[in-house]
Amino acid sequence: MAEVMSEDMGIRILRAVEALGTRMDRLEARMDRMEARMDQMEARMNRMEARMDQMEARMNRMEARMDKQEKWMERLGGEFIGFRDDVRGDLRQWRGEVRDELVRVNARINVTAETVVLMASVVRGPKAFSDDLENHLREISAQ
Repeated sequence: MAEVMSEDMGIRILRAVEALGTRMDRLEARMDRMEARMDQMEARMNRMEARMDQMEARMNRMEARMDKQEKWMERLGGEFIGFRDDVRGDLRQWRGEVRDELVRVNARINVTAETVVLMASVVRGPKAFSDDLENHLREISAQ
């Protein structure tokens, strides 16, 4: 009986060791799968880090480009304001010249009108003019 118990105990121990070996094999397979997943995750993280570095470099280039464009726009704005002020000055000068010319032309027109009226009065004689025409001549002379 002791021999049967000892044999039975040996079988139990053998089965327990086999079960433990099976569990260890499963655990080892599971650890291998986890290690493979971790390697994949690490590779993925490395790719993401590389992409982030590329994005950072691209953002730095874009920032430099934007700074350059901003300075360019400020320069163009300054040039435009200078051009606008020059055009305004030229327009003021032109208006003044036109106004002066208009005054001179109006003065010539008045002198010419007076001359025509005086010549007509000389040609036709003073009797040909009415009182209204003489009044008109007086108004022109008064101006």
